Amino acid sequence: MEIGIVIPLKAKAVSRDWSVISENLKATVDSVLAQNSDDFHAVVVGHDCPDFFLKQDYLHRKCEFLTYSDFEPPKVGADEPANQLKYEFDRCTKILRGIMHLRTKHPSVTHWFALDADDLIRNDFIEVLKKHERFDAIILENGYFYFKNTGIVNKENEFSSYCGSSSLVSDKIFDLPSCVDDKSYRSTPFGNISHVHMRQRLSNGGKSISVPEERIIMYVRDNGENISNEAYCNTNYKKFKKMIKMIVRYRFMGKDAKASFGLV
Repeated sequence: MEIGIVIPLKAKAVSRDWSVISENLKATVDSVLAQNSDDFHAVVVGHDCPDFFLKQDYLHRKCEFLTYSDFEPPKVGADEPANQLKYEFDRCTKILRGIMHLRTKHPSVTHWFALDADDLIRNDFIEVLKKHERFDAIILENGYFYFKNTGIVNKENEFSSYCGSSSLVSDKIFDLPSCVDDKSYRSTPFGNISHVHMRQRLSNGGKSISVPEERIIMYVRDNGENISNEAYCNTNYKKFKKMIKMIVRYRFMGKDAKASFGLV
């Protein structure tokens, strides 16, 4: 089993704070590079390359940066639902571009994983997934929520309902287009199926599904640049309710467990 990891990156033009974007991405990339197995290839796809990628520590490593130029950064306004659709189009076309790039360079990739540019994977992520290589798709339902502002960590048993970094799909069921256009992003499961419905849709289509018991994925919330925050929590009342839920569901996470995700 060889996994292709594609990390779509928000453009500087639509970020609130590019330094925060870069800091979040660095943590994500570090969690990828900390893997105990080399059976993966990773690429970050974005309009703008963060400075840390130019440092010697990141040159010629297992995660590369691919400059994206198929479409301009999304033009967003005051309509949050409309913005969400534009962000999702941007994200999905970057995922397609990254898969096309890695597939050309590394035809040995057997499964694809779209990882958000602010989420973290455990240092044995690849090793755990290799136990499920015979399946068409691997759905990550057991994971963690990490609320960066407070340091609160919650266990989540329905992870795919909340986070896009939750599906690995076999290369066998991909039929990639020859180019990236305004509709071709639908050619991948990541662009055609919401992460909320991925497990059910693939299962209904006759694909074999596996759900690992291990918690090897972490959704980082409240990091200053979550796209979903505005839609999910856009009033003071909703923010208060969310904080109460976090506190009620809080679970202690030991130092070693945090370190396995790169949290120190």
